[in-house]
Amino acid sequence: MAEIRLPAVIGDHAMLQAGKPIAIWGWATPGAQLTVFFASHDSSRLVAFRATADASGKWSGRMPAMKSGTAGQLQINSDKDGSKMVEDILVGEVWLAGGQSNMVYDLAGKRGGDRNNPEEVAEIAQNIVIAQKEADAAKPPIRYFEVTSKGADQPEDDVKGTWVLADSSNVQSFSAVAWNFAVALQNKLHVPIGLVVSCVGGTPVELWMSKEALESTVAGAAVLDRHHQALAAVTPESIAKHKAEQKAWEAANPTPDLQRKNSASRPKPIYSSSSGPIRLYNGMIHGLEPYTLRGIIWFQADGNGGHPLEYSELFQGLIKQWRADWKEQLPFYFVEMNNMREDPQTKPVQACWLCIIREQQHGGLLQPGTGMVAAIDVGTKNAHFPNKKPVGQRLAGLALRDCYGQPGQANSPMFKSFAVEANKIRLTFIDAEGLRVRGGGDLKGFTIRGNGGDWVWAAGRIDGRDIVVWSDQVPSPAAVRYAWASNPVISVENGAGLPLYPFRTDTDSKE
Repeated sequence: MAEIRLPAVIGDHAMLQAGKPIAIWGWATPGAQLTVFFASHDSSRLVAFRATADASGKWSGRMPAMKSGTAGQLQINSDKDGSKMVEDILVGEVWLAGGQSNMVYDLAGKRGGDRNNPEEVAEIAQNIVIAQKEADAAKPPIRYFEVTSKGADQPEDDVKGTWVLADSSNVQSFSAVAWNFAVALQNKLHVPIGLVVSCVGGTPVELWMSKEALESTVAGAAVLDRHHQALAAVTPESIAKHKAEQKAWEAANPTPDLQRKNSASRPKPIYSSSSGPIRLYNGMIHGLEPYTLRGIIWFQADGNGGHPLEYSELFQGLIKQWRADWKEQLPFYFVEMNNMREDPQTKPVQACWLCIIREQQHGGLLQPGTGMVAAIDVGTKNAHFPNKKPVGQRLAGLALRDCYGQPGQANSPMFKSFAVEANKIRLTFIDAEGLRVRGGGDLKGFTIRGNGGDWVWAAGRIDGRDIVVWSDQVPSPAAVRYAWASNPVISVENGAGLPLYPFRTDTDSKE
């Protein structure tokens, strides 16, 4: 007899989503008749559904919705393949966490951390201690599934990974954003939380899209064309040149400490098909579908810095595609890119691709059931900042309000409109209740100019939910920007302590 096979995500210690019919699927001998049972620890036994394996051996169905906290075993019987038992099943809230390096970044800071900065090393050590206490105190334990498979040329029917129960011995290897999100949810909801984490550092959004979804966007043709051109540029001569440059760099940086310190000067890897679009969707997302989820959290965007004006369209394409694949308008909450990369802002406007990326990320909000949180106040010069707790808590704030009906302000203030009033400009915002200067003092980070003039720092005052700005150097103002730099000056927050998003009133998309 063949053996019944289940996807990796339906394994021992799995967390199943509460309050929804639960997708269960697998593979058996073609034509096999299967019965799926769920036996809870209170001795009740539920016949969940019956199914027939198709010509390829795949079968699927959905168990009836169950209450959070239900625990038990999953048993699948086949008339041709024997039986399969999945132990220690728990029902709770399941969230998928995706993205690139700042979602990959673990609590120990080993994947993306700045190991040369004593202050960050000390902060990471403190974060580990806090997380270990949280993990041991979590009742029941938070459960964690990390996708360890990589990219694939074709959509894979499964991923690699196992469910683990969080405790002080393993939590430091978990995604810091996802962990802090889960802790914040459990502290408010007091229910089991499960995390399915699938992310890879340094990746643009198109790697996480299907071929059909990418080709359906206007930007898709350009993305694929660049990919094919990059592959064509890989020649024996370019490979030999890269090897020589890599050898010289290693000779100049012979120790691990020097290599970490000077990693920015390391020759870029030779481009390969494994770096191309679609592959991570094929290998790390497709095999999770249609695992029943409550929603998705996402932290990715700087991987598209080379072509930032494409991001909004591609990102919206990903959101729509994942929802279509799961056949549900799943809540989708994401992080606006953090301050990073450069020294703190000194010029009124420091034009940068990261500013455009942040602006493009707002396109995600055009899709229903989405939400965005700010991270402009928690980063460092290093792109991979250790203080992930506010990010996780802010994402949880959106989920608690919009998914679980708990009251609270979860949105940062966002620019809405402006009007010229003589020699001043009045700015209006949404989600601006309790608008204030963080820490008190003067408004900072605002710049102003006239038509065709230079940007200069602006003075300003808060007027209820509005802000009025001006400069004696600009008698006829036309435009305002705020926090327009990679690592900007900021000053404004709402009554919930959430920072104002960077914005501009002008529409010069090239700056």
